[in-house]
Amino acid sequence: MRARDLLIDIDPLRTSPDFRAIFIARVVSLFGLGMATVALAFQVYDLTGSTLDVAVTSMIMSVTVLLGSLWGGWMADRSDRRRLIMCARGAAALAFAGLAVNAFLPEPQLWAIQLCVAWDGLATGVSVTALMAVAPGLVRPDQLPAAGALISLTGEIGSITAPLLGGVLLAAAGPGPVFAFAAFTTAVTTALIARIRPLPPVEETDTDTDTDDGDGDGDGNGNGNGNGVRDNGSPLVALRYAVRNRVLGGLLALGGVTAVFNLPVVLFPEMVAERFGGDEVTLGLLYTAPAIGSVLVSATSGWIGRTARPGQLLLAAAFTGGLATVGFGLSGRLPVAVLALAVVGAAGTVYEILEYALVQHNTPDRLRGRIVSVVTAQGTTGGVVGDAEVALLARWFSPGAAAVVNGAVCAGAAVLVALLIPGVRRATLPREDDDHTADSAGPAAPITPVRDGEPAKG
Repeated sequence: MRARDLLIDIDPLRTSPDFRAIFIARVVSLFGLGMATVALAFQVYDLTGSTLDVAVTSMIMSVTVLLGSLWGGWMADRSDRRRLIMCARGAAALAFAGLAVNAFLPEPQLWAIQLCVAWDGLATGVSVTALMAVAPGLVRPDQLPAAGALISLTGEIGSITAPLLGGVLLAAAGPGPVFAFAAFTTAVTTALIARIRPLPPVEETDTDTDTDDGDGDGDGNGNGNGNGVRDNGSPLVALRYAVRNRVLGGLLALGGVTAVFNLPVVLFPEMVAERFGGDEVTLGLLYTAPAIGSVLVSATSGWIGRTARPGQLLLAAAFTGGLATVGFGLSGRLPVAVLALAVVGAAGTVYEILEYALVQHNTPDRLRGRIVSVVTAQGTTGGVVGDAEVALLARWFSPGAAAVVNGAVCAGAAVLVALLIPGVRRATLPREDDDHTADSAGPAAPITPVRDGEPAKG
């Protein structure tokens, strides 16, 4: 393998102007959002002096993102996805503008902050779900892993740099300018999304039914023994399709476990105080370590899209991340803990890239918005439930023991899925030299739009 084959594959950016616009929009949006997150926590605590109020504000965001994701997934399969994203990002810009206006008042109000946070959470849930449903239609099928790696890289870089820049601007000018900057970047995102082509919903065909194809490869494209269940637009149709599909069902099962028993970030402050005897710098190092591992993998992710057995690699990544979390829980020295966290971040990124590609490849476009919303909702609710779960374990036992339990559960879940749901283990992805992609002249086949409830005539 050549050294350049290890580097992240940027081919989707070169060949698809629409995906390039989506990518740039995501980068700009994440920087503004990451900076605003720091300012939001600071302002709430500064106004109230209560960590509970900070937690309540964060909970409001989580709940509204969940609701927005579910509604956005339903709408993404019924309306033009470009227009839906533009409206959602425009609404988010108004929410940040409201936060900025409130911050510049002589006496900022907590209720106004939480109202704007709820509005932004709904808008963000809609836009994130619609954006995830849009991306696969803008690239070739064999470019899905590369697209997933590029999308993952934007989030990781944003998580490292945006909070730091937000802290600098916050210290220099206060929360008002930070929120104003977030409103500006969100408006720029809306303008970038406006540049891509319209993406109307697709027409359901006779073979495009709620079914697992039954051929053992888990492609679920409706080319096998369809059961004839028509899509009436209900989210339950998409969920039923996902559960019956041999790949999607396994991914949802494994994703549900890993979302709840994920890396216990909430334990970091207590572990720093009780085990590592460190200070704020040590705490920051623990938070940064997973992101460093993630960025290293994303930057060298070219090999991931070329693997012949993506399902096996995904399961191996989930198992490795679980073992590394166990290692973090058992570690007694800071360098070992940092290394374990970096491995967790690296394994998690491999998992996310392949999960993205496999979910998109095995989902018909007419169901993509709703199935993506299920995956997004799973991650959101899993994070909330997981924080409570690991906090209880840490109280009953110890923070280190809680991390060991979480890691063991994730590793065990990967083994069980590999044994009990062979569709995930056998899952494959299109490759550049496959017949069905080699002749592809563009990012996606033309789609038949639906207007006013009726298929457009060809």
